[in-house]
Amino acid sequence: LSIASVGVTIPHGIGMAISGLYPHIAHGASLAINYPACTRFTYEYAVPQFAKLGRMLDPQLTSGSDDTAAEKSCDLLDDFLKKIDLWIRLKDFDMPENEIPLLAKNSMILPDYENNPRVATAEEMLEIIQQSYSL
Repeated sequence: LSIASVGVTIPHGIGMAISGLYPHIAHGASLAINYPACTRFTYEYAVPQFAKLGRMLDPQLTSGSDDTAAEKSCDLLDDFLKKIDLWIRLKDFDMPENEIPLLAKNSMILPDYENNPRVATAEEMLEIIQQSYSL
């Protein structure tokens, strides 16, 4: 119901493109693959939301500024993914590196990326996919 009402943001749009092109990659894995690049791309455009995430992952950030908590949320999410053994890259799934431009293009077909607090250009989407390939 939530997705039908308001849609999703850039990680889910990329995740759908990943699983569409590479059906052996589950949607949950596709999200883990691209979240590190997507959080770094987005956090400055959604500071209150990312600050909340940072404080959930590290309550010691409660006393600091929202900007600091938002920035640190990226590294904290990385640490969480590592802790749960989901620190994975596209190259871990044998995706051919020369298909990065195709995946970036397909990540912009569905309008989900337009719901992101920072809307990616084609060049920025390519950078996100490149980072998700080998970060």
